[in-house]
Amino acid sequence: MISGFNTEIVVDGTLFHIQTEPRKGAGIETAVYVQGGVVHSLTTLHPGLSSTPPGDQREFTRLLEEQHRQVIEQIRAGKIKPLSSPETGPVPPVTS
Repeated sequence: MISGFNTEIVVDGTLFHIQTEPRKGAGIETAVYVQGGVVHSLTTLHPGLSSTPPGDQREFTRLLEEQHRQVIEQIRAGKIKPLSSPETGPVPPVTS
């Protein structure tokens, strides 16, 4: 069984939690959380692969890790940002 990836990064004072995991039917889902709420999600399907057979498992794991890294790069590049609204205002920065 293939497990997923979990990463936390701080960008511009905001803590992002990135979670990527396999889904049924050779799918990969990545969700980005800020303060417990989803601010971005990405689901890709790879119908030619299965996460079970040993031959496909390495390739599926590579795709899983690649998607996880790409989403992290998008956050760092400012392409994925925390949600804000007039009612809630901006997300407060992380303090140490």
